[in-house]
Amino acid sequence: MLAALALVRWTIAAAATVAAIDFARAAEPLHTEEEPAHLHCLTMAQARSLMESHKLANPFHSMREAAMRLSGEPLGARLCELGETLLYEISLLRADGRIVKILVDAVTGRPHSGHAKSESGPNRGE
Repeated sequence: MLAALALVRWTIAAAATVAAIDFARAAEPLHTEEEPAHLHCLTMAQARSLMESHKLANPFHSMREAAMRLSGEPLGARLCELGETLLYEISLLRADGRIVKILVDAVTGRPHSGHAKSESGPNRGE
């Protein structure tokens, strides 16, 4: 009788665990078959062509604004695609020696909500 009661308790506990896992999986966002968008930077020729045809923001103006906003020295800008969105990837050198890359919407010139990344500087383990 005691063994049967233990088996029932174990079965209920296992069923509750499975239900909790199923509930957690149901709460996760659905994954589509499509690959997530990746940042793809263009060649200079491709960038020039798109800048003319899409009336994009001035990359030098975007670099200066980003440099002032983040207190860095502008190093360069590249035109990139993230899915259907055109972005400038702007590299800045900060006073602490780190290189920071930020994304700016190439149409509006405003900061993009995408990821910005920081790279190590010369004394930071490169």
